Amino acid sequence: MKKKQMKFHLAIGWVLIVIAALFLFHDKNIAIQAELPYLGQASPKAYIAPFNFDVPKTEQELEIERNRAAEKVNAIFEYRESETKRLSDDFRNFMQKLNQYSSLQHQISAASNSDNTDSTLQYKVAKAGKLHDSLKDKISTTAIRYLSQSSKARDSLLAEYDRMLERGISDTYLAPSEAALQIYKNNFNKKNAKWIIYPHSNVILFKENEKLNIDVSNMQYIYQRADEALAILQEKFPSEQGLHSAFYETLCVFAFPNIFYLEKETNASREEARNKVSPIKGKIPRGMEIVALGAPVTKDILEKIEALQNALQSEENSRTFTALYGNALLLTIILTFFILYFLNTPSRGIFKNPRQLWSLVFIVLLQLLSFWVVHRFSAAVSQLELEISIIHGNPNFEFMWLYPFTLAPVTATVLYDRKIGLAFAAISSLIFGILIGFDLAATICAFAITYATTVPLARMRYRVQFLWSILTGIIATAAAISVMLLLRNRFSFEAFYQNLIAGSVNVVICTALASVLLVHLMERIFGITTVLTLMEMSDFNRPALKRISEIAPGTFHHSIQVSNLAEKVADCIGANSLLVRVMALYHDIGKTMRPEYFTENQKQGVNPHNNLDPQQSAKIIVDHVEKGATLAQEYNIPDLVAAGIREHHGSSIIQFFYHKAQELAQEKGIDAPKVEDFSYKGPKPQSKETAILMLADIIEATSRSMTDTSPEALSAMINKTIQGRYIEGQFNESNLSIKELSKLEKAFLNSLDGTYHTRVKYPGQK
Repeated sequence: MKKKQMKFHLAIGWVLIVIAALFLFHDKNIAIQAELPYLGQASPKAYIAPFNFDVPKTEQELEIERNRAAEKVNAIFEYRESETKRLSDDFRNFMQKLNQYSSLQHQISAASNSDNTDSTLQYKVAKAGKLHDSLKDKISTTAIRYLSQSSKARDSLLAEYDRMLERGISDTYLAPSEAALQIYKNNFNKKNAKWIIYPHSNVILFKENEKLNIDVSNMQYIYQRADEALAILQEKFPSEQGLHSAFYETLCVFAFPNIFYLEKETNASREEARNKVSPIKGKIPRGMEIVALGAPVTKDILEKIEALQNALQSEENSRTFTALYGNALLLTIILTFFILYFLNTPSRGIFKNPRQLWSLVFIVLLQLLSFWVVHRFSAAVSQLELEISIIHGNPNFEFMWLYPFTLAPVTATVLYDRKIGLAFAAISSLIFGILIGFDLAATICAFAITYATTVPLARMRYRVQFLWSILTGIIATAAAISVMLLLRNRFSFEAFYQNLIAGSVNVVICTALASVLLVHLMERIFGITTVLTLMEMSDFNRPALKRISEIAPGTFHHSIQVSNLAEKVADCIGANSLLVRVMALYHDIGKTMRPEYFTENQKQGVNPHNNLDPQQSAKIIVDHVEKGATLAQEYNIPDLVAAGIREHHGSSIIQFFYHKAQELAQEKGIDAPKVEDFSYKGPKPQSKETAILMLADIIEATSRSMTDTSPEALSAMINKTIQGRYIEGQFNESNLSIKELSKLEKAFLNSLDGTYHTRVKYPGQK
């Protein structure tokens, strides 16, 4: 990718990550946190109040007091006169009908027993029947019979019902506890009764425009009042069981509430009580010493210091420039230097297209987002100050060790290289240091941990290296925790192992997440090929390599030899030797389409090119590059590896058939052949790795055809090959320097000299 194009995409990426950082971390309290001592440490300085200020209650303390204030508010009920009158009228109407029915029954009975025939008897019987049907809509026939026989019973029932209404019938059962509520439901079989758990002894009752404090025992639910009235009636009529049943049935039918629970008003009163609770715990007068130099910082002292810092910040809020702007400026500077690093480092050559370049922005955003999640959680725990919280409930624990500062460095090292991994380690550590209060020691420790974690991943070959990464990361974490605890005068075995557990879990999760999910995901999304993928592709059981070995065994042998040769020489100039090796294994896959037209696959001296003119032969040879690129797509070979297929011949000329065509043209007296018809279509090598592959391919093939393999002959051949390709301009786009070409020449010679060295003849050999 050209540098101008790279600048454009990095500029857009810089804008995005700066906006994201400023949006996620616009907390002005980050700067304040830098000045706060830690719970349990010796105070680094004396704190004296510069002015009067309030010490606020913590959210937990305030919530507890508000709940207590709300709980002290009694439930509010209303005695409704209109409802009482309606119920009383309904019951009196019913009792009036019952009295009429009783009177008619006596008259009918008296008329039936006398010799005189009452002309109105039939009318009375009909009227009594209608009254009975009306009464039967409310109570049973048995209850009607018993109540109609005793006027005293009816008068007692009416008097007791009036007493029930006067004392009040509540629409809500007040249960002192869950257990009492369950007993009530079981005894009365009222699963859907309206109820509240109410442990207080009094309630507020509004009756006749008067506010009364009533004992809970006087607030009886419907069936409780019915039971109470029945007990009184049973005392008056002790031996009449049938009458008892009639009493209870009638009471249950006509017992409706006339006292109603005002839930909305009760909640409003409780909310008012909550709002009246003062958020201030106390006041600190000007000149008061909050803590002396070297004195231990207790929870109470820390709360006062935090209150002082908040008061100072409140005063600064009236100013135009505050810590918020300084924090934003610092984040912008850090992210700017991070982006500039990629414009001035050799590692930028690994980004072949804008999509791969945007993977950098994605990792930065991912690291910022993970920091934000932990930072917000840390702030929430700190503000709530729960008894079980990590910070205040356990002074030995430091939340800083849960920040995932190794996530981006590990991912970047595996995806790219060691240099980019260190760049991410630097930015991750710096932002981490800012978030925990501009702590320089913590920043250095975080960088040391990330450095140690990424060291085993620098030359990634096997996934087991992730285990070594975790191990070194944990060791570095143990050392960093020791340093931080010693600096804060808080070192103890308990504090050490608690923080070590948290830090170790952090390293394990970040490394595991990077190795299992992120690396694989980013390979797919951004088209990046990691060393892990390259190692998998070097397996000879891969379908593409099996195709070469089965269809073109000579080509397969040639590819192996080229891969061995290219891998050896790549290290001498710092190129990616594993990538060169894998590209070499696949570079001639296109020959499998017509393997018999390539020398290494021809058997018994049969050469099909003898029956073709040079142009046709050259076309077949050239086509193996294009067909190889097509097969690369079919076998899902990554673009990074497929580049070796497309570029390993560059735009070079097929000299043998070109010279043969020239000779034929001279013999026939026709126009000389065009060079383009005998040249590969390119592109020229775009990287050092494909340039090395080009040279290794030619040098390996040429060395096999040499009869004189002395060091001098090999050196001349290698020099001629490199010079020829250099003069053709094949290396113009590969960033290979003259010095590196010289190193490659020596490396090729050393490798081939070792391959063709003279062996000692054993006895009996000729």
